[in-house]
Amino acid sequence: MNNREISFLPLFFSVSEPIFLIDREGIILEANNAFCSRFSRREAECRGKNYYELLSPEEAEQRLVVMQEVLRSRKTITWDDEYEVRLLRYTVYPSQSPQGEIDQLLIIARDITDIGQLLKNERLFSRSVIEAIPGSFYVHDASGTLTAWNRFVRDQIFGKTESEMVGIIGIECIHPDDRAMMAEKVEKIMKNGEELITETRVLLQGGPQYKRFLMTGSRMIIDGNPFLVGAGIDISARKLAEEELRRQLQHLRSLREIDFVIRGTTDVYLSLKTILEFTLSELQVDAADFLLMDTYLHTLNYKAGCGFRGLTTERTDLKIVPGSAWQNLLEHKELHRSNFAVTGDAFLPSSFLESEGFVEYYAIPLVVKNNLIGLFEIFQRKPLQINPDWLDFLHNLGGLAAMAIEDDQSVKNLRHANQELLHAYDATIEGWSHALDLRDEATEGHSRRVTDMTMKLARAAEIPDDAMADIRRGALLHDIGKMALPDTILFKGDQLTEEEWVLMRKHPVFAFELLSPITYLRCAIDIPYCHHEKWDGSGYPRGLKGKQIPLAARLFAVVDVWDAMQSDRPYRQGLPKAALIEHIKSLSGIHFDPEIVALFLKMITTGELT
Repeated sequence: MNNREISFLPLFFSVSEPIFLIDREGIILEANNAFCSRFSRREAECRGKNYYELLSPEEAEQRLVVMQEVLRSRKTITWDDEYEVRLLRYTVYPSQSPQGEIDQLLIIARDITDIGQLLKNERLFSRSVIEAIPGSFYVHDASGTLTAWNRFVRDQIFGKTESEMVGIIGIECIHPDDRAMMAEKVEKIMKNGEELITETRVLLQGGPQYKRFLMTGSRMIIDGNPFLVGAGIDISARKLAEEELRRQLQHLRSLREIDFVIRGTTDVYLSLKTILEFTLSELQVDAADFLLMDTYLHTLNYKAGCGFRGLTTERTDLKIVPGSAWQNLLEHKELHRSNFAVTGDAFLPSSFLESEGFVEYYAIPLVVKNNLIGLFEIFQRKPLQINPDWLDFLHNLGGLAAMAIEDDQSVKNLRHANQELLHAYDATIEGWSHALDLRDEATEGHSRRVTDMTMKLARAAEIPDDAMADIRRGALLHDIGKMALPDTILFKGDQLTEEEWVLMRKHPVFAFELLSPITYLRCAIDIPYCHHEKWDGSGYPRGLKGKQIPLAARLFAVVDVWDAMQSDRPYRQGLPKAALIEHIKSLSGIHFDPEIVALFLKMITTGELT
């Protein structure tokens, strides 16, 4: 084998199922003992032999078609084969030469006999197994008719009795716009044995909305007939969390851009116009304006607006008097009116409402040093969609406007604005971290735990106080790059393919690309970008070695592995403390900085770290 295949060697000699490597013509380059035993040959006799000559003519023709399709499509393909009362699943992986050509194919078999027998035992299959599976679990034949299902499919998706489920076509629960896509994928699975991993919309009983599901499945041959065995989990909440995360990130960028404008100009009007433009685009409202307080005449006067159809002369010289809505304003309270009749009053005249067609109104007072200096008004021609995030962003915009109005050149106000933004940014970072944990229930709370431990370890390592805030932000955002990875990789039940690992190892790079444009977070990038680097240089993404790795990342790496290995996962139990300590020791000088390992274990032993 050449250097390109050296990584396959452990597989060849440690796996009990057939594994072999062939070239484009089918010549066997390497084969393990299990493969050679299948054909009653020694390793030396297999190497250099044409693979297709070992098969029957019918099998050789079938395998040749599969291999040619892999060479053409550059994608993995699987097939199932019964051998000595066992059911084996073979997967073909294309191997690319330095010139970019597919010149070798790696074939790996795994034993799926238990699954095949399970499907044949209908009583065990339909009662004992699938009812214990969270989400949907189903089997359908080549026509798409369901032949087995769990309670979730019967009750929550179709809402039918057991007898009514007979003859149901599975794809009927899929959103009409997604059915053609799903039908095409199922056809490929039934024909070629490809794996199903896709997102689609599924209608649940009792709700008018389709929910987003992650669907997985594969083909099984039962008594010579193909069946699709699949499962689906509701990822709607996770998708909403991701969308919320993206909105918060966009809000953060907007606040930062507005801050730059305010800092760079002495023109209050320009500052307010910038805020209004972001108000309309980020809050999705029809119109907005700023009314400024004339402290001598005790009136509100129009200063800047955006989104109005006509002139805004009605919003000038509004006399502030006690009573009704004005009382709220004088008490620094918000104003909200919805579904109001087009009758008007001194505050919202009928001519203004009729010409603009507004049906809902929201306003917040602009207050500086406990003094009312203006009003930030929002107008909508249809009902507003108000939620906590919407209100938070509105108040952040109002805060920036208030400071710009008071004195955008005042050093004191600039410092105050910066402090307000810092609080908003840190709160947003906390939200990002929480949203990332929500993507995977198995790791919920991980970000908070590793952040607290890293801060304690950093103080013990005598990290300067002015660097601690950046370490905290970096720890909270250590896995932010995984936001760019698809759920099909993050939540894949099986081992990742080499191509999927290549993408997985890019998440620190994605974190760098996401955070580096944000000046506020540039000093916090070390942990998200470098926490997978290793002391001996074998880490990623850059292969840094020793003290080339930033100190913050070296501190965090030990804590991250400790928390991950002591926590239970669906696929393994967490290590007990004694075993985990030995594990950390074994990685000193390999994965971790030896000095940091010594400090970390000392604090674990004394109880300073928990």
